[in-house]
Amino acid sequence: MSTELRGAVEEALSVADENFNTLLRWPYWIPTAKNRRFLRAIARLDTLIQRVINDRRAGRTGADIDDKGDALSMLLAAVHDEDGRGMTDKQLRDEIMTLFGAGHETTAKALTWAWYVLSQHADIQARLHDELDTVLGGRMPTMDDLPSLPYLDRFLKEVLRIYPPAWVTTRDAIEPVDVLGVPLKRSAIVIINIYGVHRDPAIYPDPLRFDPDRWTPEFERSLPKGAYLPFGSGPRVCVGNAFAQMEAKLVLAVLAQRFTLRLRPGHTVEPEDRFTLRPKFGLPMIVHKRGSDLAQR
Repeated sequence: MSTELRGAVEEALSVADENFNTLLRWPYWIPTAKNRRFLRAIARLDTLIQRVINDRRAGRTGADIDDKGDALSMLLAAVHDEDGRGMTDKQLRDEIMTLFGAGHETTAKALTWAWYVLSQHADIQARLHDELDTVLGGRMPTMDDLPSLPYLDRFLKEVLRIYPPAWVTTRDAIEPVDVLGVPLKRSAIVIINIYGVHRDPAIYPDPLRFDPDRWTPEFERSLPKGAYLPFGSGPRVCVGNAFAQMEAKLVLAVLAQRFTLRLRPGHTVEPEDRFTLRPKFGLPMIVHKRGSDLAQR
């Protein structure tokens, strides 16, 4: 992502973050200073993304569009089942902005919490290091290595359980319905507290204990539907689910082979429920290069 594009994404997310827990928000069409910041950032994003789309479309249509193996190439090649038409530029921009908004912040926060957990659990960190050293031997990991890293998989699942970056989600009632004795009218908005569900002792024994080993196949099969929702559920589940987990695992595998991170002594860590779940006071870490020969490669 270019510096200019990254700046526009971060500015838009910053305003969205500030607005998230504001009880009374001005509609975006009212020109408050905050709204003007947000709309400027969105306009910048629109322009920058359109520039990329134009470059890809230049002189090529349909199957002739250059396939670079990325999300934009797939979106450009997509056609409607009924009429064979591709996406309009506006649809493309909307899809790409959704990927930026959903994927930029959430994966970063998942990795933030992962490093915090490792800094607090030396035994878990040692097991993760042992698996990475044994399987990878200091080389760069690839997607093909991930099935051989089961502890890394369980570790990330537990991070996403205790510290789900997308800590709430919403659904609209499409018809009147009764939920646990509470009548909901059509179009009622239901807020689902993912953070609370993931810490429910009726579902997860000793829920505040960080335990990657709870994620056995038997345990996963025993979970009620909707008990684990780091990416939502049902037809509206996050489309980037698999990619986000792959990305996080590869980043962890690369860095954890070479470094350990230690929380700055005396620093207070407190989850804050904003647009994503984040450390309220940041997470200053001290980085140490691992002492083994593997860390020197």
